[in-house]
Amino acid sequence: MYPSELSPRSPPPLPLGPHKGPTVIGLVDGGEFERAQVAIPGLAGCIDYDDWLDRREGLQIGLAMMGVEATIVRFDLASFLEWRRLTRAGVDESAMDAFAAVTLAMRTMSVSKVLAAISKSDFAQHSASLAAITCGRSFDRWSRYRRALRVKSETLGGRVERLPVSVEDFLAWCACLGHAASEELLDRYAQLTLERLTTPNRC
Repeated sequence: MYPSELSPRSPPPLPLGPHKGPTVIGLVDGGEFERAQVAIPGLAGCIDYDDWLDRREGLQIGLAMMGVEATIVRFDLASFLEWRRLTRAGVDESAMDAFAAVTLAMRTMSVSKVLAAISKSDFAQHSASLAAITCGRSFDRWSRYRRALRVKSETLGGRVERLPVSVEDFLAWCACLGHAASEELLDRYAQLTLERLTTPNRC
């Protein structure tokens, strides 16, 4: 396959957020492709898995010819769909590539810290349960504080990942452990969640 044959449905992968990591192309296994076509509308135009694989590998070759080294990373479809539900990312190949980039960073231990994020609606709904974590801050003040924490962590070096989490699930996890909710546990929960999603062949 030549670069000119690359499908317009396979744009060059973009770096994820501010991170300047390697270019990554996401891929699911053939056994999951039919389900992926249902979940990801952009894949519906592919004849079969081999057709899509040719396009993805053709994209990698095309990028190499332009001097860009791209790595193909395989992941579980269910993991990607859960990640995009949490992050509210799109359901397309660009989002798959973004998740693949996070997956590669986690697997190579390039992520130095994972910071949990809470949605405004979750913050309001569980404000009483989160009081010990937020220290009485409003959502805006809490968000500014967390952004500053992220900038500080990035200044120290390494890659920092931000993962939105379900507060309800986090509180249930704390209750299961028998611990009171805390900011440290919140970030620990986000880290464990991201590790679970990016670990291959998870149950």
